[in-house]
This record gives sequence, structure tokens and C-alpha cells, in this order.
Amino acid sequence: MSYADAIARFAAALTDGADAAVPVTAATRGNLGYYRGNVQANRSSALQSAFATVHALVGEAYFAALAQAYQRAEPSTSGNLHDDGAHFARFIATFQPAQSLPFLADVARLDWAMHRAHFAADLPAADLAPLQNLAADQFGLVAFALHPAVDVVRSAHWPVHAIYAMHHGGPAASLDTGGEAVLVMRDAIEGIDHASAEFTLALQQQHNINNACEAAWQIAPDFDPGPVLGTLFGRGLITALHLPF
Repeated sequence: MSYADAIARFAAALTDGADAAVPVTAATRGNLGYYRGNVQANRSSALQSAFATVHALVGEAYFAALAQAYQRAEPSTSGNLHDDGAHFARFIATFQPAQSLPFLADVARLDWAMHRAHFAADLPAADLAPLQNLAADQFGLVAFALHPAVDVVRSAHWPVHAIYAMHHGGPAASLDTGGEAVLVMRDAIEGIDHASAEFTLALQQQHNINNACEAAWQIAPDFDPGPVLGTLFGRGLITALHLPF
């Protein structure tokens, strides 16, 4: 058996309990349960930290069971525990016991976006001076690179921003108010309308301003890009300019 195969069997045993297949001494095999318990505890702790709003919504016991089910379904593929919840929202969406909380998966998506934003690389803001020399008809042709700590979360049906705020000291959320979009930044979020979300996502994909506006106008014909651009410029969230001239 190769070293790689031995390590793979050891890793699998920490998830599925197939201790007999691990090529170790009998004494070591008897201690695999301790390794398994430590791995599960560390993964559960990391998930609870990353998904604080989900944890607040469902409580300690439910979250512990959810985390254990996720670990069985999604073996870890990274040595960095900060990566461990990448598929948690998708898992919740298909996990039958969670179907009574249909908003939970979208809340998990928001938690994860905030988690990723917190640990994203720290890049300097772009020099915006070249924009001052552009003619009015040139500005719309500019594209940007957004900071890696920027993300957008949209829920078609659930007020995810209000739910998050409720569990972090805000007023009670009403599930009847419909879907919401959230602009996620480093350690901050801002509720935005769906046209602003579409505009920001288009910029994130490095479409120019004109094309991003066209995408937003499909949702709201009166969309004004000014407030979104003001936030991105004002918070230093533009890391590069792409000028086509």
C-alpha cells in the first residue's frame, strides 16, 4: 500500500468509522475514535463560527445535529477550517429535516459571504484620478475590478437582511415582506434593491458601467447607479480600473 493510499484510508476513517481498513497498529487503531472526535469537534466549531446567524436561528442542539449531518455528507477537502462551510448552504437546501425552515439556506449563503469577506485578501484601492479626465460619454465604458471582500447575496423569496439584523440586535423580521438583496463588504453589510444587486454583480464580472446599467434597467427602468458607485468608491472597494481607450 502506498503512503498516499494509507493517508486516504486514515482520512476516510475519521469520517465513516472504517477503522479496520487503516494500516496502523492495533493500539493506534484503538485510538482512532479520539482523532475522529477531535476532527468533528473542530469542524463543528468552525461551522458555528462561520454561520452565526444560522446557529442563532436554530439553536445549539439543532445546529450540532446539522453540522454532524453535513460532515458526513461533505468530507473536508481543505486543511484550512475557514474553507469548510463552502457547501453548507447547498446542503441545507436539500437536507430534509431543514425543509420546515425554507429561508435557512439563503441565510446560510449570507453568513458564508460575510465569512469569506472577513478573510478575503486585503488589496489596496485603485487610483481613481484617471476618471477625472474622462468625457461624460467615456465614463460608461469603464470597467472595474472589485475588492475580493465584496459580494452580493440575493434571495428570491426571503428577507435575509432583516433576518440577519433581527438576530444581531435589530427589530423582528417579517417573512411576508419578500426577497431581499444584500451588499456584503469587509465586516459590513448593506441592504440594497434587486436592481442594485444586478448592477453590482455585473461590475463584479467586469462588465463596463453601461452594460451593468442595462442589466439593472431590466429589473428597474428608473435605476440610478450613483448610490452603488458612491459606496464602492467611498469605501475603497475598487481595486483596478479598466479603461478601453
